[in-house]
Amino acid sequence: MLLASSLAGCVGGGDESENISVMATYEATNATIVEYWYDGQIVDTEYPLLAFDFAPSTGPYAFVSYFVNGEHATGQADGSSSTLVEVEFTHHGLHRLELSAGYTDASGESLEVSGEELLVRIEKRIVWQEDSTNNPSAMVLDTRNEAGEEPASVLVIDSTVHNPDLINNLGGGQDVDVSWALIDETQEACQSQPGTVEEGESATWKTVHFNTYEVHELRVYYEEGQDLIDVEQYVSIEYEQLETAPNA
Repeated sequence: MLLASSLAGCVGGGDESENISVMATYEATNATIVEYWYDGQIVDTEYPLLAFDFAPSTGPYAFVSYFVNGEHATGQADGSSSTLVEVEFTHHGLHRLELSAGYTDASGESLEVSGEELLVRIEKRIVWQEDSTNNPSAMVLDTRNEAGEEPASVLVIDSTVHNPDLINNLGGGQDVDVSWALIDETQEACQSQPGTVEEGESATWKTVHFNTYEVHELRVYYEEGQDLIDVEQYVSIEYEQLETAPNA
């Protein structure tokens, strides 16, 4: 089903703009930025692309360009060759976007007419791996929204400590005592959890946190033991599902 847009206004147009309908179809209006960290250093970031197809747009003149405009995300296409606009999102948050199209009228004047506005939800996921350590790095979590006015709704944490066999399949190592803590800007622990990781086993701490207005640190403390550990963590910054519904 196609979602027809209302005309929010036009630049330089006359009554003919009333016969122009700028609309697009889109299969998705939410996506996730993924950051990959290894041994305390960022190694890769995947930024999502969302596509908007302006093929349903109609008007008395051929469209020469299509635009998706937002404060932190924009895209455009040459109307003579494509109706598809792909937009890359590099900021997490709720993005308010406006669709528009450009055309040339009978007098040769270049005009642009606006169509619908829509809301896109972009979340963030951090994948963290740290190997063979007895002093894990602190994981800095900036959950403050980078786009839009709505703050993130929740921080979701899934942290696992592995205590590998000292000698593969033969053992010979010891248990390791660890503790997890989520530290706020005052250096106080909002949440914490102790754990013991037996040799060749793993221990996991899963939690959620709803204060997303400030920067936190996720820390894994090596309390007691002799074996080196591996730390595997997945953290998600999530938003309320307020995005415009897909229409394709």
